[in-house]
Formats: sequence, structure tokens, C-alpha cells
Amino acid sequence: MTKDAVKKYTDELGFAGMILHYISRFMTKTENQVIGKLTMRFGRVKKNRLVFKNREMMDCTDNPEAFYEYLINSGYNREYEIIWMVSEKKKFRNRKIRNVKFVTAENKYGWSSPMAFYYGATADFFFYSHNSAGLNRYRCKGQKVVNLWHGCGYKDAEQGKKKQNIKPDFDYALVPGPVFVKTKSRLWNCEPERLLMMGYPRYDWMLHPSMSKTEILEKLFGWNGKKAVLWMPTFRKSNLGGCAESEIEFPCQLPAIQNIRELHEIDNYLREYEILLIIKKHPLQTGWEQNEQEFTNIRYVTETLLDEKQVKLYELIGISDGLLSDYSSVAVDYLLLDRPLGYVLADYDMYKEKRGFVFENPLEYMPGEKIYNACDIRRFMEYLTDGTDNYMQERAQSLKKMHNKTENYCKRLADYLQL
Repeated sequence: MTKDAVKKYTDELGFAGMILHYISRFMTKTENQVIGKLTMRFGRVKKNRLVFKNREMMDCTDNPEAFYEYLINSGYNREYEIIWMVSEKKKFRNRKIRNVKFVTAENKYGWSSPMAFYYGATADFFFYSHNSAGLNRYRCKGQKVVNLWHGCGYKDAEQGKKKQNIKPDFDYALVPGPVFVKTKSRLWNCEPERLLMMGYPRYDWMLHPSMSKTEILEKLFGWNGKKAVLWMPTFRKSNLGGCAESEIEFPCQLPAIQNIRELHEIDNYLREYEILLIIKKHPLQTGWEQNEQEFTNIRYVTETLLDEKQVKLYELIGISDGLLSDYSSVAVDYLLLDRPLGYVLADYDMYKEKRGFVFENPLEYMPGEKIYNACDIRRFMEYLTDGTDNYMQERAQSLKKMHNKTENYCKRLADYLQL
């Protein structure tokens, strides 16, 4: 564990919590060695058992949740047993769904229930989005492991994670389209045949939101104006150990914005043209303290607000009129909507030096306005208002390289896996 990680856990858990953390990690490793190995040796895969695992402490979200929802809505739980690995089983005690169980795995102290290793070993299919946390390290013969992943963007691997000769722990992994077969097979050191150009389950939320644009904006912000633009920058400064981009800082923690005065000027422009700018902070970003009460047409959206109002992030993305982003995978996802994109590249050279990109020339894969300062942001809003779209043809060309488009991504995956 890095010094940054130790400090993070100490700040969050306190000294006593850190002691519990180390004890829990020791217990979990012992459980894995004993239960996992015994189950792998004497057990067998249970047909029609599906296990879902998300990132540590994230529980039911993103691609695993989108695919799970499709399975439930399509009645798959009448034939399949579905196991969710979650941070605390008791948080889901009120979710009574046929053939669905919740098991504690990777709680805040790092402990996983012994049953997590049993289910991880005996699952017919094991789905995960970030990592499997070793829950199926010892798995029975015949298990299929599917890496649903959490997006393909422009960023290269984190420092220290490049060119590792590590055998991939999945049978299949999802990518959006052709160009990412090359980038991900290199990153994951795997055969291209393992990478399925099927896109992500969450695309169904984006392409087919359960609510209208008016309903979503009213529910989240009480807004009924003309246009809504989403700004989703990737993280720079964070508590994630080993990230070189943590050295990159901005005065307002927003690239292209030099001070709060510029943000107020943008707010004034947005108010004049009845545009709402919704800023979604990356979950790993730190040092971000903005009081949205200072603004009339700028709002910040959090995972807490989305959960409270029961709106999926990708539904919000799906109803937006335009997107501002940078090197994030959301910019790739947004191509499916064929709407205006703005790439905020104020730190392009520094980011290239610190983190690097998967493409030799990433600008070739950015079919949208290039934004370097607050004036460029206002120009993007002007184009959105008057209908100017300078990148329609470039988006169509990039779409062919970066996506294998369909109308129902969850169904395509389920059919391929013959569920």
C-alpha cells in the first residue's frame, strides 16, 4: 500500500479503523486461500448462477447495473440465480427480488464474506467492471469471466501499469468499437479475440432514457429553459496513488477556467441565452469546493443527487444538448448521440507528458470544438444556440472507427453469451 493510500485510509477510518482494515484484509486473504481453494478443488460451476461485481464501495452502478436491470426486466431471474457483491449486505435488505442475493465483499475495512468466495468460485458467469478483487481467483472449471469495463477513452495506462506481462483474468472484455481492440489488447496483454466490440450496457440508458428531458431537468434542478450542456472533466488531482496527473492543478479545478470571475462571466452569458451548464465532477477528483449558490445557470450534479432523484447518470447524458469533456471515455460514448462535442484541452501538453494517450495523435479522434479558455467555452455555447455544427462529418467518420452501433446493447450481449 502506498503512503498516499495509507494516509487516505487513516483520514477516512481513523487509527482504530486502520487496525480493523489490516485485520480484515488478513481475514479476507485467509478466507480466499481456504474457501476458494477448497471450492475450486471439490466444487463445480453451478449452471445459471450469475455474479456481478463493481468497483470497491460502488455497489450496484454503471455497466453491471445496466446489464442486471435488463436481465431482471426481461425475466431472466426466473431461470438464473443472480448474486451481487456489495460493500454491505444489510444496505440491500429491503430489496426483495426473486432469485437475487446480496453478499458483502470489500466493505470499508476491506473484508469480504466467506460466501463471496464460494459464489465467486462457483458462478457460471462472473461479471465485473473494474476488477474482480480476487473473489474468483480460485474458480471452478468452466466459469466464464466477462469484464464489462467502465469505458474506453484517450488516456493511457497509469504510470507503473504499462507493459505488464500479466495474464488477463477474463475470458471476454467489452470495448465500444474497432480502434479500441488494438489499444486494449495492448494494455491488457490479451488476444484481440477476447475483446468483444459490443459497446457497454449503460449505452441503453443513454439512448433510451426512462424520462423525458423536461422531466429529468425539472426533477434534478427545477429547470425548464432552452438548452442543457453537460461538462464532465476527467480527474487530475486525486488521492489515487501513482497517478502522475495529480500534479496537474487548476485555480478552479476546472480546465480552461482561470478564476471565479471567468466562471461568473460564463454564468451571465448562459442566463442571457437560457442555457443550463451542468458540471459533473469526476469521483476521483479532490480539492473541488465550489458554491453553486453563487450561480444562476451553473449547477453541479453529484452521485448523491442522482441517487436521491432516481436518475441515472447516462440518462442525464442522453438528454443533454451538448457535452464538454476532455480525455474521458464519456466523450467517446457521446458520439453515439451525434450531438455537439467540446474538448477542453487547456492542459493537453502537460497531460500528454504526465499521463500520455493511447493514440499517437489523439486530436484525430476528437471530432469537436477544441477549447482552451473561457472565451472558447462561450463560443461553443454560441454555436449551440444558433445551430452551428462544424463537426458533423468528422463525428460520423469517428463513429465508424470507435463504435459498433446497435439499438439494444444489453440484448446483444445476452444473446452473444447465450443466456
